[in-house]
Amino acid sequence: MFKFLRKKRFIIIIVLLLIISSFGIYKFLTRNDYHKYLGHGFNYMNGYSTTDFKGYHVYDDAKLFHLDHQPSLMIENEKDMPVLDGAEACYPVYSAVAKTIYKDIGEIEKEAKKTADEDSDIIYYNGKKVTFSNTVMAYERLVEGSVDMVFAARPSQSQKDLASTLKEEIKTTPIGKEAFVFFVEKNNPVDNLTSEQLRAIYHGDITNWKEVGGKDQEIVAFQRPEDSGSQVMMKYFMGDVSLKEPKKVEYVGGMGEVVSEVAQYHNEKGALGYTFKYFLTGLSQEKNVKMISIDGVAPTTETIKDGSYPLTTYLMCATLTSNQNPYVNKIIDFLLSDDGQAIIEGTGYASLGSTQPAPIIENTPKNSTLYQRYVITNAKHKGTLTVFKVNDEVRWDYWFDYFYKLDYGDFHDKGIWWIKESPDDDYMAVSFGHHYELDFDEQNSSIILKKVQWHGDKLDVQLPDKGAQLSHK
Repeated sequence: MFKFLRKKRFIIIIVLLLIISSFGIYKFLTRNDYHKYLGHGFNYMNGYSTTDFKGYHVYDDAKLFHLDHQPSLMIENEKDMPVLDGAEACYPVYSAVAKTIYKDIGEIEKEAKKTADEDSDIIYYNGKKVTFSNTVMAYERLVEGSVDMVFAARPSQSQKDLASTLKEEIKTTPIGKEAFVFFVEKNNPVDNLTSEQLRAIYHGDITNWKEVGGKDQEIVAFQRPEDSGSQVMMKYFMGDVSLKEPKKVEYVGGMGEVVSEVAQYHNEKGALGYTFKYFLTGLSQEKNVKMISIDGVAPTTETIKDGSYPLTTYLMCATLTSNQNPYVNKIIDFLLSDDGQAIIEGTGYASLGSTQPAPIIENTPKNSTLYQRYVITNAKHKGTLTVFKVNDEVRWDYWFDYFYKLDYGDFHDKGIWWIKESPDDDYMAVSFGHHYELDFDEQNSSIILKKVQWHGDKLDVQLPDKGAQLSHK
């Protein structure tokens, strides 16, 4: 009898603990900052975009800019058409360019989408020739060789390093002018900040609006995710001044783990954010905000064109110098022509005007020996593993893609998520799942590779996991 009562009491305690835990998770997920600091949500373009691009596609082009005459360039054959990708704010530009110079591109993309398998790259990257995956992924795809041209801001240091490691050279060509802008809530009395004040705010030296002529109110200085175009530009702007730790938001992921991310701008009292002007004015991403002047100059069309706005920057077209498609350079020439500049200005950016800045070689390839690139597959998953040698050391990099469901919790990936070495350094696990603590016997979500070994000039890669396949790319 007493044993039965003790067992019953133990069960009741366990049930109560489960109820309390569930309630705690529910409260964690439903607290205000969980929702408000996740931004607009990547609800569009297979989880890559915060913007509804209806009307901006080559097969649905009501919002695209159209020339009123035949363009100076037309690419007739589909096989000659370079694959395009880029930043969210640049999609309307390169979509309009493709619609103008790629013959029948609307029908090509429509047919590709209709006949593509659910797991194909055409679906995941939102197109066959005119794709979209955002700045971070676009630069990785460029270096990996999946796309020919990326329309975005300049690459981040980590993106340059990846290109250098893989012995690729990124060239960025300025094709239009844009403004990097700071914005605040509409009723904030501050209309201007100096460059030095902004650096002091984002370094953490200035923390209250009264220090810059505003209310006695804390400055909530939002940042952007690492390697995004806005964050890369912010680091260029900060120069040698370091950025303070960004505001973070935490939420429970699909596996029950707590995920921490950079908090997105929320138009609360004291808020300060930054982005590119087109994101605010062309895509109307933030409501009830105002752009502020920098060093006494407002970001108007005129001040951007003449360069008097201090944070005037360039819209870039990035390519690899190793690219052999002759139409890549022909498209760049078109972008710099009167027709190309008309498309850029008609979309909402500023044209280059009479000046044509020289292209920039963004990185120098390292003295590394790229030895082998493999495609690794397991069930429906696929990823690219690149093995190379730097100063006689074996290293590797990997290619993955993923997207969020609308609830931000459930990850869907069809590529390598990450690689983890075993404690004794003899093996490495290639994970296809959302696993932060991966055991080396989790065969369903990963494959286990014997650590890469050099034997003279040959590479030895073994696959103990019989369910996996390894092939040269």
